[in-house]
Amino acid sequence: MDASRTLALAGACATFVAVPNLGALLGRGEQTDAYDTPITPPDYAFAVWAPIFAGCLASTAGQCLPAGRTDPLSRRTGWPLAGAYALNAAWSLAAQTGRFAYTPYLLPAAAALAATAHVRLQPLPPSPGLLAVTPVSTGLLLGWTTLASAVNIVAARRARDTPGVVAAATAGLSVVAAAVSAGVSRSRRGGLPVALAAAWGLGTLATMRSRPGVVRAVAAFGATAVAAAGLRPARRTASRCRAAGIAPAQTGRARAHTAANRRPLREPRRHRPPTGASGIVAGSVSPRGRT
Repeated sequence: MDASRTLALAGACATFVAVPNLGALLGRGEQTDAYDTPITPPDYAFAVWAPIFAGCLASTAGQCLPAGRTDPLSRRTGWPLAGAYALNAAWSLAAQTGRFAYTPYLLPAAAALAATAHVRLQPLPPSPGLLAVTPVSTGLLLGWTTLASAVNIVAARRARDTPGVVAAATAGLSVVAAAVSAGVSRSRRGGLPVALAAAWGLGTLATMRSRPGVVRAVAAFGATAVAAAGLRPARRTASRCRAAGIAPAQTGRARAHTAANRRPLREPRRHRPPTGASGIVAGSVSPRGRT
């Protein structure tokens, strides 16, 4: 199972990175300009894919190394991540080949698989080496594809600028922001990357003067809520550490090690001098002199 999972993950991640980049180099591209919506972020916001691709490659490398294949994190997240990468590659291929009608089904499914991997890594202890990148890369992928799924659903409609569609898209945007904020608040690992990716998309959307005012307002509020949710666990951890007298960086194993070292030391035993057969301390002097 470890070998098949590793092979599937490596192939899916390579395809996930190669398909959109090769398509852009070959001049095909994903043709998203033809499907602009009132809630689509600006072009520069899509630069978020650079850290997503880099993080996913590093995470996959860590899971494919001999030491990482049997790690609990690899076994719990490998298959969902392989599925998420494969569906993202399929989305890009559909967008490049004029099959955009399939994309509203592919991207939400990819986001759901990324969410599955995110949930599965929550109870696990920190992993060493490149495996430590997995919560970060998974969080970035989840945060962005969750927002992009809402945009994609609107983009697939023929009439995208009617008042009814704008109102529905704005409502969907607020639902996505609320859902991401709730998920980030409950996350113990990888929550901040989820918040960063989603807040980046919402924040850049809020700066677009070409978008309706209500969309910009909802996007700004959503970005603030998501960012606040991402920072809340860090503040909570810091306050708990201060209350316990532990440095904020000393979490997990370091905290346990520190707590063990803070145990009170036993009082050393007092040395008792040897006594003679009569019970009198050897070498002692009586009030009348040495006996």
